Amino acid sequence: MCARYILSKSEKELLKAYQVKLPDNYKPNFNLAPTDNGLVITADQPDIAQLMHFGLVPYWAKEKKIGFSMLNARAETILEKTSFRPLIEKAKRCLVLADGFYEWEKAGKEKLPYRFVVPGRDLFSFAGLWSRWRDPATGEPYETFTIITTSANDVVKPIHERMPVILSKSDERLWLSKDLPIPEILSLCDSYPADEMNKFRVSQEVNKVVNNHAGLMESINSQ
Repeated sequence: MCARYILSKSEKELLKAYQVKLPDNYKPNFNLAPTDNGLVITADQPDIAQLMHFGLVPYWAKEKKIGFSMLNARAETILEKTSFRPLIEKAKRCLVLADGFYEWEKAGKEKLPYRFVVPGRDLFSFAGLWSRWRDPATGEPYETFTIITTSANDVVKPIHERMPVILSKSDERLWLSKDLPIPEILSLCDSYPADEMNKFRVSQEVNKVVNNHAGLMESINSQ
């Protein structure tokens, strides 16, 4: 599961990596949690980066709190789920921009957080799906996304059995393609190469979503 991640880059850094228009109200987030706004690039508008809420709310949902149970979509069963299959088939796919994610190791009663990064890529993307829900009472749109997960590689596996699908730079374009057959789209959902990733322990301040500052990313114990 990927329930917390990082998008710490400045607007200048984002624009260097992705030639897109950024929203005026973008700001870095060092502890991005469910319902927070994440930055995504959709297949419908690949030249714009949009802010959407983390935690998918399908258009048919009665309440948006369902998003807390749809933070992730398992790549292996995505076509079996009525919440996700239409989004794959109708190209409601997106890149979820990030520069790291957190997972926790259980040590007795403690939860020890680790930050996972891709040293050769200061900014990368997770494979995601997005949806637009409307509040039944007000009609206001609420746009959301989920992160697709796959089996953990050897870097992540000692901490957690799942990891987000991290797309290579060349696969980002394919993930947003509306012409690629579905089996080829899903073939992109492999574990990222372990030899291209790293992890390190970070402060348990990360455990509380109210904590959100650059110091959360600092290593407290080299791994």
